[in-house]
Amino acid sequence: MWRIHVQAATVLADALVDRVRDGGRLVLVGSRTMTGVPGKSQYAATKAALTGLARSWAAELAPRGITVNVVAPGPTDTPMLRDPGRSRTPPVLPPLGRLVRPEEVAGLTSFLLGPEGGAVTGQTLVMCGGASL
Repeated sequence: MWRIHVQAATVLADALVDRVRDGGRLVLVGSRTMTGVPGKSQYAATKAALTGLARSWAAELAPRGITVNVVAPGPTDTPMLRDPGRSRTPPVLPPLGRLVRPEEVAGLTSFLLGPEGGAVTGQTLVMCGGASL
């Protein structure tokens, strides 16, 4: 999990940072699970690490006007959560009564990548339908 969630982000950022224009944007995909969930300690740890990376990179890249943030969705309506093989561990609906829609995650990411997100940096934005309440 470390290689997929943390090392891959690090390799990509290191390879691309010198090519990113001043004023550019970097958004990492985290998870609300970063705060800890029983039985998911390794996954939670790797997603929590993204927050530390993003905050460090945000401070390092701020002089160039480059923002770095994490979008951390909660239970999202994806094929993985609808897989019949998960019948023993069905997703728990958050207080809003539905899963996060992928287009909502894309919309938040789009905001952070666009000009309106230019003053947001070093943040982890949790989108979870109230699951973290």
